[in-house]
Amino acid sequence: MTYFASKLEILLRKLLQIRAQRKLQKSSDLWKALQEYIAKTKSTGCGYIDYACLYETVRTAKPIEVLECGTGVSTLVIAHALMENEKETGNRGRVTSMEEHADWLEMSRRLLPHQYEKFVDFVLSNTIDDQYSLFRGVRYAATPDRAYDFVFVDGPKYVSPQDGSSTFDFDYIHVLRHSEHPVGCLIDKRLSTIFVLQQLLGPDKVRYSSIAGLGFVSPCSRKDLGTIANSISSRNFAGSLRLLGNSRLSITDNR
Repeated sequence: MTYFASKLEILLRKLLQIRAQRKLQKSSDLWKALQEYIAKTKSTGCGYIDYACLYETVRTAKPIEVLECGTGVSTLVIAHALMENEKETGNRGRVTSMEEHADWLEMSRRLLPHQYEKFVDFVLSNTIDDQYSLFRGVRYAATPDRAYDFVFVDGPKYVSPQDGSSTFDFDYIHVLRHSEHPVGCLIDKRLSTIFVLQQLLGPDKVRYSSIAGLGFVSPCSRKDLGTIANSISSRNFAGSLRLLGNSRLSITDNR
């Protein structure tokens, strides 16, 4: 990235942060609860761009079962959106909030405002390795078996508990493997996770915004889940083959 492109990206992100903050402030109850909760938890996780996008997504898609990978301020944002959805539709949603650190989960549970409690199911879980096609990732071991409509990925640490290798978050793939209906997903800054999902679902369904720092996955089901073997053809390597010397095989689609 050039110097000017880097400066432009920083400027655009600042503008997006301001726009996201203004959107959140339009819901005075959410904004007040958000500020009080952030002050108490001293959270340094997601930012206003994440919260605004998450809030808008839940309000628009109106999921009934939400899986949140990583408890935090985002739990409150999702719960508030579900509360507003219930007022409009009469249907109560639920966010299953997964967390691997007991102290953080208990603090989040204790500080969550009372009005959101009925919308949240906190679940403490260790992590395990899992595999699909050529990819090995990390997911929560005790995720309840539910018909999830939407997944938000902001945890766990995607380091293999088996050998310490850095991998990617496997939770969305785990949900898709058992889902007959479409499930959307929002991913916070986890580039390895977005990369793998693009290989398995295609770049038309998985896109990344470097300005927002978010990965957006269109609603998919198990039928959309491909394999690396059938997503790459010999044409992918056309630009990297050499007659002399070593060839550098690239999976970039050159069609």
